[in-house]
Amino acid sequence: MVTSWPLQSSIGSGVAVVAESIEKAIGRSDIKTEFYSPQNEFSGGYLSQSYRRILFDLQTSGKIGKAGSGAPVITFDFDGFAMPRGVRFASVIGGIMGDIVRFERGYIATVLRLMAKLEKRACQNAEVVFVPSLYTRDKVVSLYGVEQAKVKVMHNGIFFDEWTTLVDKAEKVDGRPLTVLCVARLYRRKGIDSLISAWSDVVAKNRKAVLRIVGDGLEGKSLRKLAAKNRLPESIIFEGDVRSRSEMARLYANADIFCLPSLHETFGLVYLEAMAAGLPVVALNSTAVPEVVRDGIDGILIEPGDTENLAKTISNLLDDTETRNRMGSEAKTRVRENFDWYTVLKPLTEWLEV
Repeated sequence: MVTSWPLQSSIGSGVAVVAESIEKAIGRSDIKTEFYSPQNEFSGGYLSQSYRRILFDLQTSGKIGKAGSGAPVITFDFDGFAMPRGVRFASVIGGIMGDIVRFERGYIATVLRLMAKLEKRACQNAEVVFVPSLYTRDKVVSLYGVEQAKVKVMHNGIFFDEWTTLVDKAEKVDGRPLTVLCVARLYRRKGIDSLISAWSDVVAKNRKAVLRIVGDGLEGKSLRKLAAKNRLPESIIFEGDVRSRSEMARLYANADIFCLPSLHETFGLVYLEAMAAGLPVVALNSTAVPEVVRDGIDGILIEPGDTENLAKTISNLLDDTETRNRMGSEAKTRVRENFDWYTVLKPLTEWLEV
């Protein structure tokens, strides 16, 4: 298995979370794995991180080629672009750089275009491409020119029993205010600026409500400025990166609603964590989100750009304990029955056993 993301960054990278989870789930079978990933956590800006990821791939692919063991290889996102000929590998795509680039600008967009070219090469050279959603499958086919028959849908998942045990055991805070939780890397496409803008109307109706934003990233500074500009510093709490799973479970356990109005998701792993924790989800009717969150059942989906309705929906849910509990219960059942890693991984394990 090869990922150019340092596994120490797993809280901040969906790629690393998926890679670690797949290794763990495979480990329960008789399949033995060897993991290649950077040993040190990244530092510096987006450009330097991307450069080091590409360099890692070039070096690692050379080692795999020299090893000549014949064992199948699993790569993530663009990580298979330099894989030598004759190596049997599967590409697990989670990001679709060629699609994400439309949400960025400047040098970040330039870097993403380069990474998209590498990702396209990885997909075209892979024996099979695993994607987490129908939305992602269609984009891999249309943007990267990959035959649809080679692209297999394999949903992301969570370790349901482990996660819900952590949430159930987490300390509950008595008398806490009604809380909306948002967990994401702070990228432009995550739409957190619209959530902060909507929050003004939420607190006008629910004055003691609190919004907790977990994660950091390129937009962190500007989002904090937006909260201050809107005079919301006391009701919006920026938690930064949270690396402890127990601490993450505590945050979910002490929330009432999960909201991430992301404009682009190839799946949305955090929605599963929130749903398994029994939280109703407020999100956008965009990209792959409707494949995870069922509108009116597990939560409520808002049309992109409708900040007014976003605020109204959050406020109404905060006032409606019965609906929150019903949606949270439906969400938890859905994840347990459909999105446990040991269940969703079947297409990959079948490929490995060929």
